[in-house]
Amino acid sequence: MFRSAALAITVALGLSLPAAAQAPYTPGPDNVVLPTDYQTRFVRYAMVDKPDRKIIRFMYVNPEAFDALKKGEPAPDGTVLVMEDHNAKLAADGTPMLDLQGRFIAQPAIIAIGMQEKRKGWGVGYAEEKRNGEWEYARFTPTGARNPAPVDACFQCHKPRAANDFTFTLWDYAQLRR
Repeated sequence: MFRSAALAITVALGLSLPAAAQAPYTPGPDNVVLPTDYQTRFVRYAMVDKPDRKIIRFMYVNPEAFDALKKGEPAPDGTVLVMEDHNAKLAADGTPMLDLQGRFIAQPAIIAIGMQEKRKGWGVGYAEEKRNGEWEYARFTPTGARNPAPVDACFQCHKPRAANDFTFTLWDYAQLRR
């Protein structure tokens, strides 16, 4: 009864209760959650043709990170990158069809989604040979469900880009705006 009365007084006076302890960070793709509104709220800053796979990638970044990059700042804590893969339209001979600028023409259907997210303290717990700063990676199906496939290839591919904050197109985009 005393506990209930104390809670009622605390709420009535507008006092805050101690915050529940947050779970400690555990490395892994489960930290990354696909924003359901990325196609409408995020900035699509690049499209990348991948001739080896006959796909085109749409690259999105959250608007808060985009604004920081426009000012010449590095990718801030909370940067969220979404990579959306689409098959290229193919000619009868199997080669990708090109638009008037010589770029692949994307099929509308998404075939895969990858994400890269940066949060302060992320990366702790990975061995140095794997760690990519404070970035985590995750994969998703075309419907947005988590793809449980390993993300080790993401770490391996991005590791040599340490001087570029472990990013490819985002770093290149930011450098063009400085």
